[in-house]
Formats: sequence, C-alpha cells, structure tokens
Amino acid sequence: MNELDTLTRLATLGTSRSPELGATSGVEEQVLRALEGAPMEKRLLLAAGVRAVARAAGRKLPVLDTRGEVAAPDTLEVCSPRVSAVLTEALVSDKVKVLQEAFALMARARRRVPPELLPRVLGLQDPLVRAAVEPVLGERGQWLARQNPAWGLATAPAADTAEAERVWAEGGPDERRTALAQARRSDPARARTWLQTTWAQEKAEHRARFLACLEVGLSPEDEPLLELGRKDRAATVREVARYLLTRFPESAFARRMAERARAVLVWEKPGTLSVQLPSKWDAEAERDGLDKAPAGVGQSEHWLIRLLESVPLRAWEGWFEATPEQLIAAAAKTDHGVALTEGWALALRLGTSSTWASALLAFWSRCESKVLDAERAQQLAVSVLDQLPREERAERTLRILNRAESLPSLERALPLVPAPWPAKLGYAFLQAIRELYDPSTRATALLGALRPAAYALPPECLANATDPYELPQPLYRWNQDMHLFQRIVSLRRILHEELKP
Repeated sequence: MNELDTLTRLATLGTSRSPELGATSGVEEQVLRALEGAPMEKRLLLAAGVRAVARAAGRKLPVLDTRGEVAAPDTLEVCSPRVSAVLTEALVSDKVKVLQEAFALMARARRRVPPELLPRVLGLQDPLVRAAVEPVLGERGQWLARQNPAWGLATAPAADTAEAERVWAEGGPDERRTALAQARRSDPARARTWLQTTWAQEKAEHRARFLACLEVGLSPEDEPLLELGRKDRAATVREVARYLLTRFPESAFARRMAERARAVLVWEKPGTLSVQLPSKWDAEAERDGLDKAPAGVGQSEHWLIRLLESVPLRAWEGWFEATPEQLIAAAAKTDHGVALTEGWALALRLGTSSTWASALLAFWSRCESKVLDAERAQQLAVSVLDQLPREERAERTLRILNRAESLPSLERALPLVPAPWPAKLGYAFLQAIRELYDPSTRATALLGALRPAAYALPPECLANATDPYELPQPLYRWNQDMHLFQRIVSLRRILHEELKP
C-alpha cells in the first residue's frame, strides 16, 4: 500500500477502526515519527498538510509563452498613497460602495489605480464596480486585463445580431431575458417579434418576465402582444400586461378602464363624491382585472383600486374640475375613502404629482386606526414617497426628521432618499444623532439608518460626521455601528479631499 493510500485509509476508516499506521515514507514518515506520543488524529492531519505543502513547493513552474505585446505608457497619473490606502482597505473589507465612489472620483480627477492593486481590482465580480473601474485602470491595467480571460472588462463589445438570435433560441431563461432586454433597447420591433414567435411555447413564469421587458420603449405597436398577455391563463402574466397597457392611455384597455371609473365615481358639486358600483361586471371587465377579490380584501375595495390605479390622476382633476385636496376630502366622506385613496396612490406611477402625494399622506395621517390600521398606512405612505422625485423625497424626509410630518415613519423614509442626500438633510441627521440620549423609537430609527447614511451623506457633511463621538451609556449597544459609520465616512472624506477635480 503506497503513501497516499495509507493516509486515505486512516482518514476514511477513522483512527479508532484502523489504529495501525502502515507503511509510510518521505516527509509523512518524518512528521509521524517526530510526533510520536501525540494523538493519532493530530499526527494524521499534520502529515497530510506537510505532504500537500511539499508537493506544491516541488511542482515545476509552467513555461510562459513569450508575448510580443507590451503595455503602452500610462497617460493618467497614479492616485496618491492616501487614496491607495483607501482602495486597499475597501478591497480587503469588501466595501463595494466605497470602491464605486472612489473609482468615479478618480475618473473625474484623471487618476489611475496603483499597479500593485490591479490584479485584485481586475478580479472584482460586481458588474457595477467593474464598469466603474474601467476608466481608471490605465494602459497597464487595460493590457493586463487582456492577458486573462477571467479579467475581461465590463464593457465588452456587444454581441452581433446572429449571436443574439442564437442566445434567444438556445440560451437558458436568464440568458434569454438578458438578450431580449438588450434587443428591446436597440431594436424594439425585433424583440417584440421574438416574443410573439415563441409566446405559445413559453412557461408562464417566463412569459411574465419576458413581457416585462417591453416596458423599455413601450409603444402602441406593442398592444397586440400585451393583449395576448391580458388574456393569458396565468395571473402573473395578466398583471404585467395590464400594468403595461395602462402606461399609454390610448390603449383599448386604458380607455375601457377610464370609462368604467368615470361611471363609478359621481361628482356632485359642491365637493360631494358618491360611488356607484355594479353588482357584477361582464366577462370583458373580469379579464381586465375586475374579478373576484383576493382573500382578505373586500369586493368593492378590490374593484375600486383596480379601476383607479389604471387612470392618470390628472384625468380626475379635468373631469370634476377639482383639486386633489378637494377630491380626497370628498372621498374621506364616503365609506370607501381608504380604497379610493389607495387606488389614486397606485396611479402615481402613471405620472407623479407632489400635490396628490401631499394630500394623500395628509389624509392617511388623519385616519383613525379602526379605519386604516397603522401598518397599512405605513405601506401606503412608502408607496407614495417612493414615486416622488428625489428632491421631494428628501424634503419630505427632512420634515419627518424635524417632526413636522408623521408618514411614513423615519425608519422607512430615510432609506428611500437616494444618495447623495442634500446637505440640509445630512446636517439635520447628524444633529439628531448627537441629541439622542435613550433607546426610544426615534433612536432606533436614526441609529438603524447609520449604514445607508454613511454612504449617502454629501461631501460637505463628511468633516462634521467624523468628529469624535461616543453614544451615551443607554445606547452603548449601537457603538459598533457608530464606529463603522465613522470609519466609512472617514474613507469617503479622504477620497473627496484627495480627488478634487
């Protein structure tokens, strides 16, 4: 029995079942002899480890091919040692967002990645980071990327038409969806033809995902295919189709829903709204989504939400010659106030409106819990805030932080504000953190937002955020989060100081 078999036998059978070592030689024998008296398990593991190291050390190096191409001289200046240190720390600790920001600032300042970091940077897998790093690789980094297929750059040449056709015909579901989305951006008609050709053979889950790709470049020419989806046997496919059909009001579906909604809501001046729902809809209306309500949802509520989410909000202002505040105030006097406002809230995706958003949020804030429970109010408020432009989201969140508004809650509003935050919100957040003294709901919301805030604070707030600060004793359990927050902010501060345009 050879050396490998001896160790394998011991490891497989277990030392208790095979107490005899058997014949060994080489480094394994030397290790086993040196460890006489030690437990057999320890002797076995160390002998195996020593053998692995010895074999690796003794392996001959492969002969490298001589390559004629050499890297061109770099035209970008290498980044400073401080930036290099930030990059190293971010790479080691996998701070992806710091890397993205660093590469963007380096590109703006025309700096490149240090040579010693190129292999590690080229090995990054995140697509967004790979795209961000390409402009700062320099000529040496670009050359190095060509030497290893695994280091292929993020902006590889687009596949030609024949290859795209092959992927659509032969690829897996994810590959086919990617190919369809790319074709939709470059040639919407070709993507539509692909999907029409294979529609009957696709599984329901794939039909829904593929149909969603049509949102890019949506046009009336897509209506026949969307109508197939509206009549599909799978509910998920019908949902996607109905949503896309509402995106252009001239579609037959959007016109039908608008006519039904206009008939159901009756406006009587001054400021009186009544709801007149039929007891049953026809088959076409059921296919349009006015079907049986899901469990836990009232039938009238389900129908009203379906109708109103399909009609642009500006239509109601024109039909009834009323403001959003007047319409919502009238809805509040009916038995269907919550359903009406939820339908209008969903219609914000057809066209945002700060006036409607403010009026909806004010109404839900006034609702008693027996009319609208707290969790549903939060969900509705989040859906509205998420539809607003980033500036308005930040402004409303600042009012919530200053206790001038109550919906949505602070812990739900802060993550919805995209980075970078406006300076006013950043300074207000930092001030609020320093005013905390006990583990209240507000403290939980603010301290729970430390991680997103670390990346969202604008450059002008970074110096303030790095001032030494320890949380008071009742909040000590958050100190680790605070230290991480300040470390991330410190790294970002260095980047902004060193990489000024």
